[in-house]
Amino acid sequence: MPAFGRTSTARLSTCHVLLQRVLQRVVLDYDCVIIEGHRGEQAQNRAFAEGNSKLKFPNGNHNAYPSNAVDAAPYDVVLKGVNWKTKVLDAGKLDKEGLANLMRFYHFAGVVKGIALLMGIKIRWGGDWDGDNYFNDQTFNDLVHFEIVPPKSVVILPDPGKLVAPGTTSTGEIQ
Repeated sequence: MPAFGRTSTARLSTCHVLLQRVLQRVVLDYDCVIIEGHRGEQAQNRAFAEGNSKLKFPNGNHNAYPSNAVDAAPYDVVLKGVNWKTKVLDAGKLDKEGLANLMRFYHFAGVVKGIALLMGIKIRWGGDWDGDNYFNDQTFNDLVHFEIVPPKSVVILPDPGKLVAPGTTSTGEIQ
């Protein structure tokens, strides 16, 4: 049975608890690696400068602590150095192995999104930013990126059985 190594575990620990729960469930069935969780100012601005992010610090979902985003991928595909920014419309330019490796990202995303859905956790994937299940309408692909939707929408209280809606008290009274 697959399990996260020390590096992936450390990276995942910097993420929102709901992302941790989803990926900890995913790895039981799908060998994967955590590429990045929380991203500090220098790393975020470098990602922006290199074209790997559309946002400068502190506006990225990786910049919160814990992070509202995680970068994860199938373990063996990452080792092969696949470019996860490849667009679906450019996939025809890949050789057979390259195309197969690229498609693993889409398969993996389906597993991650499916498990999150079954857990009642809504996430957005960087290969389908608008969530319409059409992959050829993206202007920026980040096939390893998963984030909570909307960020910070879940408040975890000392007693996790009592969630407080905005504008109410812990007993449900309107403030």
